[in-house]
Amino acid sequence: MAKDSRHHAHTVCRAVAKSRRKTRQAATAELWSMSDEDVEATLVEASRLRAQAEALELRLVAEADRRHAGERAGATDTASWWAHRTRQERRVAKGRARLAESLDRHAPTAAALVEGAISVEHARVITSCVDRLPEDLEDPTVPARAEQHLLGEAAHLDPKTLAVLAKHVLTVVAPEIGEARDAAALEREEREARANAWLTMCPDGKGSVRGKFSIPELHAAMLHKTLLAYAAPKHQAATKEADAENEQIERRPSPERMGDAFCELLERLPTDQLPKVGGLNATVVVTIDVDSLMGGLAPGVLDDGGVISAATARRLACEAGLIPAVLGTKSELLDLGRKTRLFSGAQRRGLNLTQPTCTAEGCDWPAHLCHAHHDHPWSSGGKTDLANARNLCPRHHARIHDPAFETAHLPGGGVAFHRRT
Repeated sequence: MAKDSRHHAHTVCRAVAKSRRKTRQAATAELWSMSDEDVEATLVEASRLRAQAEALELRLVAEADRRHAGERAGATDTASWWAHRTRQERRVAKGRARLAESLDRHAPTAAALVEGAISVEHARVITSCVDRLPEDLEDPTVPARAEQHLLGEAAHLDPKTLAVLAKHVLTVVAPEIGEARDAAALEREEREARANAWLTMCPDGKGSVRGKFSIPELHAAMLHKTLLAYAAPKHQAATKEADAENEQIERRPSPERMGDAFCELLERLPTDQLPKVGGLNATVVVTIDVDSLMGGLAPGVLDDGGVISAATARRLACEAGLIPAVLGTKSELLDLGRKTRLFSGAQRRGLNLTQPTCTAEGCDWPAHLCHAHHDHPWSSGGKTDLANARNLCPRHHARIHDPAFETAHLPGGGVAFHRRT
């Protein structure tokens, strides 16, 4: 640690030592006596102070590299030595060292960082954008003008939004050439993204399948918007059942809600609009015996050999566009793909008018996100009409087919769930 008591010490050494001491005192001081205005203003100033401290740190990194600090310590390079001494990830240290080197070539951005006007993330976006500009520009002032333009935008944009704008900075500062170059670059980027799209799926042996994918931004935006249509509504949690007081209402984080939404999307794919496989729409056939469909426990078998629980098969038979293969006790074919079980669009609209929310007691999930459930099961002769229909959200639709719960019809037309003892 630099010692500011030494009068011959460099200004930077004394400033760093004094700043650390003062900041340590402030970080341990009681904050309750500060006014609301002081807390808010000082929070903003502390963010600017952090940017200024990081600006000094990056200047020191660049200077240490010029003096070959890493080589003198026997390290591979200065960034590796710095990472070891400060217990940083080497990847992070190398990235910051590259930024430090780039700031040496971009004085305006470095000056803005020293003033605390921008963050390190802003500086990284600006320097990388300017460094990527074509080298064959006829006007040598374009890079400087692009840097000044991005610095101005950084005053009111976050780094992520600034990065989007930076991709088209040539169109702003040099429209006579930027528009054509940006269009060509964007088309090339889209072609490469589509050509390099991939998806992998692998069962984990525990009833789940994990996967990864890489798709173009357009299709990612389409998928994200579709999933948000299922996951985004912020409804209040349903009230607890009278005999399930200890059951905790689950408020799951966004990734889990999005996972549920993805499953919901797949269940609701319109099978009549999917490409044909072997002359048939790409549908999943579920084979299940009559006893299980009526309430038994034997699982349903998918056409790829997988199995699903009887409760899930009964739920899907109510709503999803899957083709059930229903066999008798001697495996004789009773019905294959009788689609009249599905409620029509007109019936769904009428149902939503009379039942604007999920009919489970205490649930306010909107009707347009609910499933249409047959009160008297279609599999046992129930009619597909409004007198036999009720709206249930996905959670309660799964519960009504769950043998762990029993249902009670309420006078107002709702339904209450009680866990079986």
